[in-house]
Amino acid sequence: MLGLVWARRVGALIILGLFSAATVLLAMAAPRSVSSDALGSEWQCSKAMFVTTCRPAA
Repeated sequence: MLGLVWARRVGALIILGLFSAATVLLAMAAPRSVSSDALGSEWQCSKAMFVTTCRPAA
């Protein structure tokens, strides 16, 4: 009986850890605007994870 209680707690902690890791990864992957003073106002740049992409402004 005691083993079942510990197994449920460990399972709950594993699920909580996976959920927390997924939340952090999604927050890092969401693209956000960044300013690029070197390129000027003709460009729009965004950063997702560790990749910065720039495109000409319309």
